[in-house]
Amino acid sequence: MTETLAERVAGTTTWREAATSGHAVRDALEAARTAPAEIADVLLGADQVIYAGAGSSYYLAQAAAWAHREMLGRPALAAPLSELLLRPAGVISAGPTGTRPIVVISRSGSTSEAVALAAWAVGAGHPVIGVTCRPDSPLANVASLRLVSPSGDEAAIVMTRSFTSMLALMLRVIAGMAAVSEGGRRLAADLDALPERWSDATDAAALAPGIAGAAEWSRIVVLGGGPAFAIASEAGLKLTETGRAPTDVYQPLEFRHGPMSVIEPGVLVLGLLTDDASTDEAKVVREAMALGASAWILGPADAVPIGAGLHPLARLPLLLPPIQSLALSIAIARGCDPDVPRHLDQVVLLDP
Repeated sequence: MTETLAERVAGTTTWREAATSGHAVRDALEAARTAPAEIADVLLGADQVIYAGAGSSYYLAQAAAWAHREMLGRPALAAPLSELLLRPAGVISAGPTGTRPIVVISRSGSTSEAVALAAWAVGAGHPVIGVTCRPDSPLANVASLRLVSPSGDEAAIVMTRSFTSMLALMLRVIAGMAAVSEGGRRLAADLDALPERWSDATDAAALAPGIAGAAEWSRIVVLGGGPAFAIASEAGLKLTETGRAPTDVYQPLEFRHGPMSVIEPGVLVLGLLTDDASTDEAKVVREAMALGASAWILGPADAVPIGAGLHPLARLPLLLPPIQSLALSIAIARGCDPDVPRHLDQVVLLDP
C-alpha cells in the first residue's frame, strides 16, 4: 500500500522531533520561571538591548525584540550576528556607559558567528545573555548569563522544537519582567497555559498534508504582521530549506504595494493573523483569493483557529507546528528529503 503524504511526514526525523514541541515548551516555560534574577536586572537596567541570531535564530531575535518593546516599553532591536561582527557601529548605539546587553541566540551554541560575537562582546564590556539548547556549548560557557531550553535540542538539521521552545523561553522571561502591568501578568498566565492549549497546534498541523497535497503550488506567499512577521520569515525559511519551494514573505498590507502581482492560480497564500490588526490584514488574503490564489489562514478566529482568547504574543509558539508540518509536507510532495536538506549542516562553522 502506498503511504499517504501524512504518513511520510510522520516518518521523518524532523517531524518526530517537531511533534514533541509541546513538551519542550513546557520545560522551557519552567526554565524561564526559574531563570536567574540577574538576567532581568541586566535587561531592565539597559538603555538598549540587542537580540542577535543567524538564520532561524535571527527570526527568534526579531520576535523577542518586538515583545521586549511592546511589553516593557524599552528600546530593543534585532540584528544578524554577522552585522554585529562586521559592522558593530551601525548596530550598537552610543550611550552613557558605552555598553549594551546582547542576547545571543543559537540552538547549538556552537555557530561560529554566535561564539565569536559573544567573545567579542564580553571582551568589550557588553553583558552577553546566551540563549541555547545546549548548556555545555561554547556560547553557554563564554556568555555572562545563559538561558537554556532544557528539552529543545534535536538531531534534525532544520530547527523545529528548538525554535518553538526558545521562543516560549524568551517570551516568558520578558513577561516576567513585565509582571508589574496587567498586560504582563496576562501574557505570563497565557504562556503558562500553552501546554494545555497545545492541541490547537497539533490539530492544525494535522491539516497541513492536505493543504500541501492539494496542488502543485508554483509559489507560496507567507503573510504576517507585527511580531508574526518573524514567524512568517521562519515559515519562509522552512519552506525554502526543506523543499526548495519558491517562497516570498511580506507584511500583509505591504503585499498590496507591488508584490500582489505574483498572484495567480497555483499560488498558495499562508496568512498568519494573530492580533487586533487581523481584520485589515485578512482583507489582503481575501483579495489574493479573488485574484485566483488559494489560502490557508492560521489565526484566533479564522478557518484554522489557533490560540483563541490568548494574548497575541502567547499565540506565536502555537503557529510553529502547523508551519513545520506544511513545510515538511511540501518538501516531500516536491520530491525532497526534509531530513537531508541540500547544502545544509546543523551547525554553521566558518573559517576564522
